[in-house]
Amino acid sequence: MPRLLIILFMFLLVLNGKAQKRCGTVEYMQMQRKLGKIRQTDEQFEQWFTTQGRNLLRQQQARQQAGPYRIPVVVHVIHNGEPLGTGTNISDEQILSQIDVINKDFNRLNADAISTPPEFAAVAGSMNVEFVLALRDPFGLPTTGIVRVNGGRTSWSVSQENEFKALSYWPAEDYLNIWVLNLSGGFIGYAQFPVSDLPGLEEYQDGLATTDGVVIDYKAFGSVDYGSFDLDPSYNKGRTLTHELGHFFGLRHIWGDQLCGTDYVDDTPEQRNETIGCPTHPSATTCTTTLNKMFQNYLDYTDDACMNLFTAGQVVRMQLILDNPAVPRRNSLLSSPGLLPPNCSEPDVAILDKVMPGPVTCNQNPMLRMKLRSLTCDPINTLKVQYRVNNATPVTANFTGLNIPPGSVAELNFGSLNLITGLNTLEASVLEINGIADYNPANSTYQSRILIDLASDRIPLREKFDEMTWPVITPTEGSQWQLSGTNFNTSASFRAFEAPDGPNESWLVTPVLDFSNTSRASVFFDLSYAWNGTDNDRLRVLVSTDCGDTYQNLSPPFDRTGLALANAISVTAWRPESESQWQLRQYINLNNYTGSEQVRLAFVFTNRQGNNIYVDNVEFFLSDDPDPLFLADGPFAVYWETLTEAKVTFNLDERSDVFIEILDFTGRRVAAADFKDVLNQTYSITTGTAAEGLYIFRAHIRGKRYAIKFFLTR
Repeated sequence: MPRLLIILFMFLLVLNGKAQKRCGTVEYMQMQRKLGKIRQTDEQFEQWFTTQGRNLLRQQQARQQAGPYRIPVVVHVIHNGEPLGTGTNISDEQILSQIDVINKDFNRLNADAISTPPEFAAVAGSMNVEFVLALRDPFGLPTTGIVRVNGGRTSWSVSQENEFKALSYWPAEDYLNIWVLNLSGGFIGYAQFPVSDLPGLEEYQDGLATTDGVVIDYKAFGSVDYGSFDLDPSYNKGRTLTHELGHFFGLRHIWGDQLCGTDYVDDTPEQRNETIGCPTHPSATTCTTTLNKMFQNYLDYTDDACMNLFTAGQVVRMQLILDNPAVPRRNSLLSSPGLLPPNCSEPDVAILDKVMPGPVTCNQNPMLRMKLRSLTCDPINTLKVQYRVNNATPVTANFTGLNIPPGSVAELNFGSLNLITGLNTLEASVLEINGIADYNPANSTYQSRILIDLASDRIPLREKFDEMTWPVITPTEGSQWQLSGTNFNTSASFRAFEAPDGPNESWLVTPVLDFSNTSRASVFFDLSYAWNGTDNDRLRVLVSTDCGDTYQNLSPPFDRTGLALANAISVTAWRPESESQWQLRQYINLNNYTGSEQVRLAFVFTNRQGNNIYVDNVEFFLSDDPDPLFLADGPFAVYWETLTEAKVTFNLDERSDVFIEILDFTGRRVAAADFKDVLNQTYSITTGTAAEGLYIFRAHIRGKRYAIKFFLTR
């Protein structure tokens, strides 16, 4: 069976007896609508398309007269460390062969156009388009339009697309992103479909920009007509990308993804279903007695050697998508800076970020380390950078003996800072590059705030946010975390719905926590957020093991945005007023950080002026149990685990030392134990062989005595 072809950026794999559906378009669209990511129906899209078709036809004709559409392409090769030209690290020649194929296919300059049957040749179309490997990258620097990244894996699944696309991505507004890799699961490619954002119709959520583009398996990218490339025999002429670009520009499968369905194009014959392999023409559609299958169409499923045309109707449809400014990340490609020669002759360095210290740290003399990017055509050998803290006298740092290639990122160490307890301000600017003044001060200046917070604590720990005792900072100023009323009395909240500023980032950080006396640790917290349908706020949980000098992603990361962050959808200001309006308790395993004395967790919210977010009941455990016993009432619960072991789970308001004992019905002590710093832990108590019957559990907690009866039954 040939490998599967999947359309759109995600899919559902459907099994039906022995047959496998080769594309999950219909199921995927249904899934996205169910999740609220797409609000328009197929009928609404097609109604818009028909209306806009009339309005834009004149513009499309003018475009044809003005010259070809020019589309800037970047090919991201995600390999596994193979030498250039082997395995997934395919050669430049293979990539160039693929670019030539799509230019010929879309312009009907393909050599096998002569194989189109006469009845279909009459309606064959040419788009007048030129796909161009980008001339400049997003920073204005020279590029070949080919980016190679070692992904560190032998293969990737569609479910991992956020991960592999994040390895290499250029803004989808300006570049047609094409990812080439070893695609697992039997698929050979998929693309993201365009959706209109005209009034009354909604586009994909903004976050989908970071996944927009086309993914092709490396064994289906390029053509053996140009060289002896290692390609799948059924998909060795580059038509997989031709097919997927059809979807990228708004084409549907010619059978309409249902029996005798419609692709909304008048000059493609009605067809019962997809065509596999390479049949002999003529082949009846089985939907009508008068028409034959157009299995030669690029939007069918035939082998590459059997495909050879788009119809004129399909071409018009793709042109209307490209000509309409209301279609996100399609029309903007035509005016992309990626089509222009590089502009990097002037000396320019951008300050990207501060690597250390973090926004909240306990170190008053941390090292200052900053990340900078070269935006100049020539290697950088010397840099002069000026910085100051708290408006003090500026310090000039001279860096010599550098070798920073064009476009690359460098981290530079400036030495230690002298900070005060509380809030500090840091300013930095690049003065000279290779002895010449920086050309663009706008991207070469940097401002940030640093909070020195010396508060410390230990786990187990519980924070209910009855008051704001944890440090809060917005590194670049602006709105920040605060206390807001909820059904939990008050909760930590960022009020993004009514925030006057954005985007900005705000940090809610724990005190320095001592993990040195535990080999297992975890944290739970309550979370509530409503997505407003368009703006994608973001929440990350970061960790530091050096009191806040540096912060890293958790392993695995906690990083959610937009709908993936939400438990509701609301276009009004969100506030949880019942338990049902909170998500299930969030769990994070912290075993990777045990043994450290200086752990900090940071709840980092990126405000896109979407909706309000709430965090509450942050609870650190001295265990890694993802499903511990949570007690709604009472300070403890006791139960038998086995005939020789009892367990007690505590739920105290504050950490306390506890003495417990278990007595049998005669008053004889069966077991006793002292526990230190008890809060939310579960302890095992060995009792020896216990007889069936009644037992009494006693606990001494902060001067109070508790006793309960419980039974042991076999």
